[in-house]
Amino acid sequence: MGYFFVMYIRKITIHTMFLILFSGVFLTSCQRNETNRDLTEDEKQDPFEPMNRQFFEFNMILDGILLEPMAMAYSLAMPNDVQKGISNFLNNLSEPVTFANDTFQGKGDRSLETFSRFMINTVIGFFGFFDVAEKLGLPDHKEDFGQTLGHWGAPSGPYLVLPFLGSTTPRAMMGRTVDFYLSPYNYYVIHKDKAYLIYVRMGVETLVKRAQNLDDVRNFKENSVDFYAAVRSFQLQHWRSEQNDGNMKDDVSYLDDMFAEEEGYDYEVS
Repeated sequence: MGYFFVMYIRKITIHTMFLILFSGVFLTSCQRNETNRDLTEDEKQDPFEPMNRQFFEFNMILDGILLEPMAMAYSLAMPNDVQKGISNFLNNLSEPVTFANDTFQGKGDRSLETFSRFMINTVIGFFGFFDVAEKLGLPDHKEDFGQTLGHWGAPSGPYLVLPFLGSTTPRAMMGRTVDFYLSPYNYYVIHKDKAYLIYVRMGVETLVKRAQNLDDVRNFKENSVDFYAAVRSFQLQHWRSEQNDGNMKDDVSYLDDMFAEEEGYDYEVS
């Protein structure tokens, strides 16, 4: 069992490193070539915009054909309380990763808060289906290893849009790889020879996130002259907010009014 687990982890690591190395070589041929005008701050962080726009369009087509219809069906079929419970359960599964990264960043109070949330919701909240901790004054927050790298000064790198995966950065890609190792859920299902449940979880998370933001994304499209640029701007500001523990400092998002009526936005838009 240990041998197959090591080989499985090694395979994921090799594939991830290959993707990073391939991206580094391939992206150099896809850089923007503009010298006739000043670039905005968002454009400066997006030197591979021509390639990113193509992948963005591909993701939008895929979303329209597959993901959005499935998310609409899920929203119609599932009662709101059931949807909320599933979302809570998935969030609870990620609490150990958040706890580890709170600790790595030296945030003692937040790590204790995360540990308390996980224990309360797991024991009293029926494995996280009910967010009892929220009602006790312990709000949910997210930390990942990409944010940990940023906390200790690692640059995010350029803005990227990848097929199927959506918006990301090299730092975030590296962070996702480390977070995989930090998840007790992954270790458990692999140990039980049920590694396929990792992909089941990823699929359900993607569906739930998309369903939660059906109206937001639709309104976003309708109110954006350049949907790609609007998503990029929102993503970059959202990541800066996460990096600063929810404090945007001097950044002001023009999307505040659009998302004001929704509960906390925790997910990336592809």
